[in-house]
Amino acid sequence: MIPFRAMTTLLRVLVLFIAASLSASAMPKAREEAIFVFENRKLTIAVPAGFECLATKDETGTMIVKLASAKEKVSGEVKFLPDPDNQFLSSRARKDLMNEMFFDYVESSTEKAMRFEELEPQVGGGTYCVFTDASLVGKTPLPPGQSLHLTAGLKAWPGVVAVFRVFSNDITSSEYQAVLKLIREGVQEKPVPLK
Repeated sequence: MIPFRAMTTLLRVLVLFIAASLSASAMPKAREEAIFVFENRKLTIAVPAGFECLATKDETGTMIVKLASAKEKVSGEVKFLPDPDNQFLSSRARKDLMNEMFFDYVESSTEKAMRFEELEPQVGGGTYCVFTDASLVGKTPLPPGQSLHLTAGLKAWPGVVAVFRVFSNDITSSEYQAVLKLIREGVQEKPVPLK
């Protein structure tokens, strides 16, 4: 016979296991989306749980992936461009391109400068800046369709540069951190077999 104390401990463990299993199955799970960006280069994107993902091509044929969290607390886009000479693997080249692309945000930001931060992806390199919209600081609620923060940057790996913009009202939220992690670690290239 199993002693009463052991039986109650076993039942508690069983109840906790069932509760954990039920809550894990009820939570939305991250998923992978596969896209071809150009020249048979296939990427997988680890879309965070609770996010919608839409891959489209613009009028020039450039692949753009758009992301949005529930209630659009965080949204963003990633545009994939060829970098045949691997010039944007260099931190200096990324910063120069960011100055060209994103300098217009400096004047209207509270930062009044481009404060470069390294993304530190597993492969290649990445650099980004966070801009806070000075006209929205202290406003509650924020006007519909506007965000307090813009995170803009580049992630590069051999042959590809990804230009990204992330719009959010809170750069410490779990949704914002999930998108930054996606850009850092969740956009990976999968080799396409030769036919």
